[in-house]
Amino acid sequence: MKKTIYFITGVLILIQPSFGQMSWLINKMMPKDSRPGKIHYTVETVTSEEYETITKMLQTNYSESFNHIKRFKEAGILGYEGPKTCLSCHKKITVTDATTGKEKSADLMKNLTTSTHYRFFTKPHSNIYGFNGKLADNFPMGKIDRPCPKPGSFAMTAWAEIVVTEQGDTLSEGCGQCHIGGQYQVPLGEMMPFYRTLKKEKDAIDCLICHAATYDMNKKQVIVDDNGFGRWDQDRSMKAAMSVVRPTAQTCLRCHQHNFGGDIYVDEADPSFMQSIQNLGHERPRIQHPGSKRGTPYSPSWDVHAAAGMSCIECHITEGHYIAKGTHTTTMMTNDLPDVEITCEKCHTAKPHEEAEYADELNDHTDAIACVTCHIPSLHPDNATMRDFSKPVFEEHHGIYVYDDILKETEPGKGIKYAWWNGDASFLGNPIGDNPNGENLYRFYNPTHIWPEFKDFDYDGWYENVMRPIAKKKPSKLYAMKLFNGKQHIDLQNMGPFGGMFVPYNLPTYYTSGNPDLAASIEMKKNMMKMMYGWLFDIYLMNKFITFMDDGSGDYLSGWDTKPYKDVVNMVKGKVEPRWIPQDALLEISHAIRRDGAYSCESCHSQNGILDWKNLGYTEDEVESLQENPLD
Repeated sequence: MKKTIYFITGVLILIQPSFGQMSWLINKMMPKDSRPGKIHYTVETVTSEEYETITKMLQTNYSESFNHIKRFKEAGILGYEGPKTCLSCHKKITVTDATTGKEKSADLMKNLTTSTHYRFFTKPHSNIYGFNGKLADNFPMGKIDRPCPKPGSFAMTAWAEIVVTEQGDTLSEGCGQCHIGGQYQVPLGEMMPFYRTLKKEKDAIDCLICHAATYDMNKKQVIVDDNGFGRWDQDRSMKAAMSVVRPTAQTCLRCHQHNFGGDIYVDEADPSFMQSIQNLGHERPRIQHPGSKRGTPYSPSWDVHAAAGMSCIECHITEGHYIAKGTHTTTMMTNDLPDVEITCEKCHTAKPHEEAEYADELNDHTDAIACVTCHIPSLHPDNATMRDFSKPVFEEHHGIYVYDDILKETEPGKGIKYAWWNGDASFLGNPIGDNPNGENLYRFYNPTHIWPEFKDFDYDGWYENVMRPIAKKKPSKLYAMKLFNGKQHIDLQNMGPFGGMFVPYNLPTYYTSGNPDLAASIEMKKNMMKMMYGWLFDIYLMNKFITFMDDGSGDYLSGWDTKPYKDVVNMVKGKVEPRWIPQDALLEISHAIRRDGAYSCESCHSQNGILDWKNLGYTEDEVESLQENPLD
């Protein structure tokens, strides 16, 4: 490791720290409430008789073999101590290289703590481009530091919150509920160079939320320790440990159902897919958020793959705890295996319609049209299309104020839009692509909510000079995409033609007061927001982050401006106000795949078809021809 220079009380010190010292130093630089701590979990020990009772229950109620029942019994393990118990056998694991298919040995904890599911970020982003035309690569980015007008908050601050309503109910809220770490804060140190995950961070990891068939989601609620810091509790029962399995769709959906079908919908055909919704927590229930992020439930009534009993990792292949997301994404900025492709063709081939009527004609379309375009005919009714945080509405169910989902659209042309996409995306979730017919008539970026400060900005000229060359780099297909826009407070002194820095809301304040200005002001006073507007984040993270929001000229956002911090805290009029994102986002959708109800030829090739051919970049003559059904 390189020698490092530190200035301490005016004295120049030259030292060569170890990795452990660097991790300690990095955490000391963090606010006290954002550092990892030593967390004490009560170890539930069962008797031999209780062990046998649990064994019989598992064997009666589940079809899995649960081989850990025998392993624990032979090893005399009657109490689960978290990762320590797992590592007694699994310190090293054998994984299959996702690229070569060859097996190799890996350190389990290193493999886990360098994964997206632990870090909440990755540095490679081979398909995300800033509005300045530069690849947002070699840069820590993901849920850990990316603001979004879906939750209205930052993972860096809204991690484990207690909400007390006027009725006296105590609720749990925060980004930490979908994280496998059990610490008081998102793992901020991981973003820094030379950081090594500390033992106390590893000891707090929740292995069983992914690996236990019987995990009790009622235990996933916020508790406050004696030090005054909140964290998310875990199910570390012996019953859960004895039910260890490879992750199934049900185990993945304990967190990911929030993304797909939302926090409201339960599939009556098989409610086991919605464990997190049915088991909210007894003492401090998790808040159910209305409005699904993508509107594409993965459950038997909505997806043919779920109905067939497929697990997520049958498509999302793994390399230990690295999980492939594919090369096509607009909003999932983290990707453990960015070069590993996930396509329908891997199972269904490039000619999937062999048994269908007009099979040849349908198969001829697969070069230009993605499978999801025809096989996601609608979204779930709770799908959120436009979300407004500036005008909260009171929700009787929880007794709190929530954002206003002013539009919930589900149908083609409304909730679903169609776009040419080559797999790349802009910094704010716009699918990059171009019409393959060679005409320069299609643009994936056409701002619909232009901010008054940029009413004279030459969006057309910028597009042709900066984005058109990127869109033409790779061939595009026509994809069905989920439409979304959100209105949230913006720091207007850190903004450009394509948007600005979102101001997060203090969720307990927002929920109980219904005052977004007050909620934003209180959240900005948190230590991590002060730090974000400080010199360290300016140098290491924010300066580069904000330039991706510039047009490439440097005239608008040449760097992160730390000076507006007090203006944002005080909600100074004209300096901070809620705004829509200038261009509606189009989110990738790839679940809720249906065979029955899939679109036919006339769905597109007719006068009243689902496709807006003109906006897809076709001339009037071409549109007239395309609206004719070729099979008539």
